[in-house]
Amino acid sequence: GVASSRVRDRWLKGGCSGGFRSALARDAPRRAADMLNCRAALGCARGAGGCRLLRRGALPRRTPAAPCSPQPHWDTGEHRCLATDAAARSGNIGADRSWPLPEVPEQVRAIVGEAVARQLVPREAVLIDSREGAEEVFPELLTAHLLGVDCEGVSLGRWGRLCLCQISTPERVYLFDALREGVMDVLRPVLESSSTVKVMHDCREDASALLSQFGVELAGVFDAQVAHTMLLEEESSRPFQISLNELLKSALQLENEKQASLGEVMRDDPNVWFYRPMQLDLITYAAQDVMYLPLLHRALCDKLRDPTGGRVLERSRRYSDYARMNMHLASPKAAEKRGLRLQAMVATRTEAALYLKLNLGAQRQGAVSRPEAISRFQDLTFGEIVDCLVSAWNM
Repeated sequence: GVASSRVRDRWLKGGCSGGFRSALARDAPRRAADMLNCRAALGCARGAGGCRLLRRGALPRRTPAAPCSPQPHWDTGEHRCLATDAAARSGNIGADRSWPLPEVPEQVRAIVGEAVARQLVPREAVLIDSREGAEEVFPELLTAHLLGVDCEGVSLGRWGRLCLCQISTPERVYLFDALREGVMDVLRPVLESSSTVKVMHDCREDASALLSQFGVELAGVFDAQVAHTMLLEEESSRPFQISLNELLKSALQLENEKQASLGEVMRDDPNVWFYRPMQLDLITYAAQDVMYLPLLHRALCDKLRDPTGGRVLERSRRYSDYARMNMHLASPKAAEKRGLRLQAMVATRTEAALYLKLNLGAQRQGAVSRPEAISRFQDLTFGEIVDCLVSAWNM
């Protein structure tokens, strides 16, 4: 089982400690998870009574449809680009593989102070697309105390494809091409080290992709979304899954300037992170997503009155443990079985439903929608892992 889950599996052990909390612990054939298979999960599992698996739209195809798109070889990690020369020359990173990052905005320097901004915000981004390049910067990463980390990919998660791993240090942002052979193997000791703090934002699908595709067990994570949840709990406010852009704006008056335009691009073509050569706009977006994470760590620790971030590190272990949930299922389709017992992580709550993450791909989630069933989850905290049963689904 997952070490951080709460115990008291009353169905299996009659109130003894150990294992996951049972779906049947409180009379509970009815405490079963709705399952949801759609890109916009929230609000889709409505309706009276029972639990349903909703299917709305197919998963994005792994192979891009356009004839000039890269054709992925998912089993080997090989890739080739069939783009025209004109497209390849348009707006891509130059041969030097490095470029300056935007200056720290004046309002951010006013909030954190000039010295802190210089200390924690990198000035340069570097693209690493070979094992040799990763080995060259490896000592700098392994000896660092604090790093910002993020990942990008196609349907990122257990059955998607991790294409880019961004890591920020106080001096620079490194963007590692995860499609290149051996690059992620070099990063394994850094990502698995519990002594190096990795500041991330909602690392769950990243952790799942790292484990399933590269065998990397993510550790030492300070998750900014977890920290925000803890702040809301201190204020007795209802927690919700805040986006990184929203959190940066509220904590540091910052916004990723590429968010709006590239968000539309990624919605139109879910495979954009697989294409090579990568476009400059995409790489700039990826660098800006990670460059302020160490500064955000400082701001959140101050608000929580937790200078080391130890409380957030401990609770963030749940998000890392998410990667090991439901490993007995060979595919998302295997979850479509009435009475199937699943591990589920409490994700968010609305007036109408409670939503659960299942580690079955980013497009498949669970929901509990009947009032009497929701009441049985009232004592659960966000990020807690519980056992549930599948009761129904929609085809």
